[in-house]
Formats: sequence, structure tokens, C-alpha cells
Amino acid sequence: MEPNKESSPYPPPGPGMMMSPPGQYAPAQPYGAYPPPVMVQPGAPGMAPGQPQQQQQQQQGGGWMTIPQGIPNCPPGLEYLTSIDQLLVHQKVELLEAFTGFETANKYTVKNTLGQKVYWAVEDTDCCTRNCCGPARPFDMKVLDFYQNEVLHFNRPLRCQSCCFPCCLQELEVSAPPGNVIGTVEQNWSIFTPQFSIKDTSGNTVLRIEGPFCTFS
Repeated sequence: MEPNKESSPYPPPGPGMMMSPPGQYAPAQPYGAYPPPVMVQPGAPGMAPGQPQQQQQQQQGGGWMTIPQGIPNCPPGLEYLTSIDQLLVHQKVELLEAFTGFETANKYTVKNTLGQKVYWAVEDTDCCTRNCCGPARPFDMKVLDFYQNEVLHFNRPLRCQSCCFPCCLQELEVSAPPGNVIGTVEQNWSIFTPQFSIKDTSGNTVLRIEGPFCTFS
């Protein structure tokens, strides 16, 4: 004959509840202790388990792009270019130039497709050159990273960009790091479409660029 089981005034645990084995107890918590708070950045999406931190930062948008790590044989500051396939260049609007027509040094923000900043670009010219030569002016362009280090340098001498003078077309010299020429961008003679050749240090054409039909600046 089975002994009478003492009835409990509490309902049995549900199927989802865990019971401690006999003789074992959950670790005691100090009186008044609460579980640690979970800090969530406003506007940032939650990171799924196992999701890389770099991918989470790229999904947030805005700010600066995370520098890719572990890229061998890559010049300092150009690591960004190994993980993106498109760059968007935005020119900064200068109020003085917009309202008065006085030509100021151009400034650009280079972003990826997520809207994150990759580089700054700053024109280095004098006031007389900008306002007398217009779009055909010679210039030096400095491309800076997040740490204000110059990672690229563009130099364009004074040339003619008219199709009537094919012997003096535009040419742009590219250096990375500054002082180390890695190639040139040379304009090809064309009547209706702007055409350029990208050449290495040996003068070999590695890429060609063809613009839209009948462009005017």
C-alpha cells in the first residue's frame, strides 16, 4: 500500500520551467541585486549571435567606414578599396561661391554605398588660378583618411580641354603614397564623348573611360 503523498498548495511547474536537482540550489544572489542592464545604442540594430562586429558597424550607416584588417601588400590608407566596389563623391556646397560666384577651393566627401565616409578630398590651388582659369585650371588634390593622413595625391597641370587642340589634352598624375607615382589618367581626343585612358607607370593602358554623349561644363 503506497503512503499518502502530502498535497502541495502550489501548482506543479510548467513544461518550460527548469527544476534544480535534489540537493543542488541555484547560486545565491546578493540582497537587492539585479541582472546587469543591456546597453543598446539608439538607432543601432541588434547584432545577431555570431554576426561580425565589422558587419554590424557597416550596417549602421553614417560615420566612418571601418578599416579592413589583414590586407597584405596594400599601401597604407587604401585598405578601404579592397572591400567596396563603388564610391560616391559629394561636393561640399560653399555659400560664398553659391551666392557670389567667387570660385573657392573645392572640397569633397567620398562615401560608400551605405553612406559611410571613406575619404576627404581637398583642392589645393590659389585664388587667382581658380577664378581666371575656371574648370581647366591646374590643381593638386589631396585625399585624406579618417586620421587626416594623405593617402592619395592628384596633380593636374594646366592643359587645354578643347577638341580643337588634340596636342594639349588633359592629364592627371596619381601618387600613392604622395611622392610615389602609380599611374596617370590621360584624355583622348574625341569630338562627341569624353574619353580617357588609365595608364601605369610604364605608360601601358590598363583601363579606358568613356563618358556620356555631348557633355558641357
